[in-house]
Amino acid sequence: MLYHWMNGGWRPKAARLAGCCSLFIAPFVDYAQGNLVPNASFEEHWNCPVQSGFTANSKPLHWEKWLWSPEYFHSCAGTLGTGDSLISVPLNGMGFQYGFDGDAYLGMATYKDNFREYVGCELLEPLVVGQTYHLSFHANMATGGTYWNPKWASNNVGMLFTMEHNIWTGLSGPPFSFRNYAHLHSTEVITDTANWTLVSGTFIADSAYRYLVLGNFFEDALTDTVHVAGPTSSAAYYFIDGVCVTAGPAGCPFTTGIAAGSVPILNIWPNPASDRIHVSGMEGPFEVVDLLGRKVYQGRLSRDGAALDLLGWPSGQYLLRMMGEMKHTKRFVVMH
Repeated sequence: MLYHWMNGGWRPKAARLAGCCSLFIAPFVDYAQGNLVPNASFEEHWNCPVQSGFTANSKPLHWEKWLWSPEYFHSCAGTLGTGDSLISVPLNGMGFQYGFDGDAYLGMATYKDNFREYVGCELLEPLVVGQTYHLSFHANMATGGTYWNPKWASNNVGMLFTMEHNIWTGLSGPPFSFRNYAHLHSTEVITDTANWTLVSGTFIADSAYRYLVLGNFFEDALTDTVHVAGPTSSAAYYFIDGVCVTAGPAGCPFTTGIAAGSVPILNIWPNPASDRIHVSGMEGPFEVVDLLGRKVYQGRLSRDGAALDLLGWPSGQYLLRMMGEMKHTKRFVVMH
């Protein structure tokens, strides 16, 4: 979603179209066994994205835009040699973030004068009426982008099931009216720009839904916002990764979601750190990997937490992943 101010309103701005790379299908990473969401971490694609707005082949396999012009971000977009990093990872036109699971994620506007962007897919199989499903995804507030710098955070980022699709094949398509409900949504405003926030919950299917759509399905009057920084932008934009719908709780990294005050919080301090970090708030096995996915440490957190000696660790960013029943990932920075 690229916009500029024109004649008193926001208007789509055409993105630069670069040359297309050769056919490439990234290894498919199924986010969880039993997941009904295809290409749940958005790694699988025909070509590296070369254009913003979910157009042509600049989108992950199995996913389509359902309203306006969301984005598909992938690290391979920065290797095309065009000088256009609007849809690359980690730095792009909307913000700075590494993928939660892999090298790709989606992005969409969730608040701006009742303007929304939606992305949807067809489930691998329809939901079963009366079945309880466990739902989850990870969201990150975008800010500090190279082109458009969102300054607001919102709640209501979520997922909705439908019986019919609402695919846009070009610059326009069928409308998608506000539902003012969702089968899963963040009741709290997500303001974390550094780490991915898990949103999760359960619901009992009341229809044999075939499609899943992501976004904010509540109008502005029912959406809470926080002005994070800066004097101008009145829009909120979020990255989304790791989407899961399963009939079994073991199929997703399931918790009761960010709306529940009893959910443990993984704490790492100081962050950044030079010689040692302290980790607390959760219990169980964990591992630390670098941004290439290489394991550099593994251990177990007790009720009293743990301290990690960072002497000898190269400066850079790392991910600490809880590996037990309750999964959580948090990023920290080593600076010597």
